[in-house]
Amino acid sequence: MLTACSCFAKPISRLFSVTITIMANLSARQHLSPSAASPSQSLCVIVGLACLAGFVVNVLILALPPDPLNLQWRISLLQQIGDRSIILLFGMALTIYGFLSNRSLRKQLALACLAIGVMFTLSGVVIIHDSLELQDRTIVNISNQEEQVRDQIQFARKNPQETSPKLTPEILQQATEQLSQRTESAKRGAKTGIIKVGAGSVSNLIVAGFALIALGRFGSRTIG
Repeated sequence: MLTACSCFAKPISRLFSVTITIMANLSARQHLSPSAASPSQSLCVIVGLACLAGFVVNVLILALPPDPLNLQWRISLLQQIGDRSIILLFGMALTIYGFLSNRSLRKQLALACLAIGVMFTLSGVVIIHDSLELQDRTIVNISNQEEQVRDQIQFARKNPQETSPKLTPEILQQATEQLSQRTESAKRGAKTGIIKVGAGSVSNLIVAGFALIALGRFGSRTIG
């Protein structure tokens, strides 16, 4: 599942390069007419670029150290990206609005929106797959731990002379029942927790993905 995270590399890299390009050319906006570059649009560009730069820096920090083969690393990274997706969407919207009269930069932003929007949407499927796999692994680990404890209880039953005399058959039977109850409770908790986290991450990524795609299409249609 290397593609689960590497799919973000090119769109994020493109977004980073677009942000740097915009910052480098921001001073050149004075050649635009007042109607083409109003104070409100300039303000939107400043706030939008701050949001984009903050999002890119956060993603780069969260991705370090990279470990795409680690299931928990992938889920955590995609979850964190989904939680911050509204910042990216807000920044993109403000920046595109600020550059409505700049054909070249608006086109680059629109393409970046489309690319990242598609990646966000596809990543929702990746999170579903990884969440189900993590759920299976967690349940297997719980079952293995339960089996180890049961083996210890069985050993205590068969070899009472090698264990504490306080471990009577009644206590061991009680321990077995409590073990079963706690194991079932742990499995239910693991399933519920992972499903909730996965559902929240999927919804964030898909909603932001469709919104970015729509924003990219808007930016592309207004070119001309």
